[in-house]
Amino acid sequence: LQKEGRLLDFFSEDLTPYNDGQIGAAVRSIHEGCKKALDDVIAPQAILAQQEEEEIEVAADFDPNALKLVGNVTGRPPFKGIVRHRGWRARNLDLPSFSGSVAPEIIAPAEVEVR
Repeated sequence: LQKEGRLLDFFSEDLTPYNDGQIGAAVRSIHEGCKKALDDVIAPQAILAQQEEEEIEVAADFDPNALKLVGNVTGRPPFKGIVRHRGWRARNLDLPSFSGSVAPEIIAPAEVEVR
């Protein structure tokens, strides 16, 4: 996320001096880079096909790791409810392996342009 989208740089920046238009313009490239990094590494996919605010019926054999029930949860399933968040699952896990040749606490090295 740092390498492709410079996400840590963005989060550590004081946005107070910038107007919304300037922030929006900067966020576009950060969004594109971070989305590419996530797609390459985990390929995120929504858990539910339904959209947020749509009604859903939760079957008796639902996976409690994939669905978090909130609100007035009483009795036994099936439950009827409203999708508040579609959730995310990784379709792929292509995490880089630790080579042992670099310090693991360094997220991104500092860059110095030599003249």
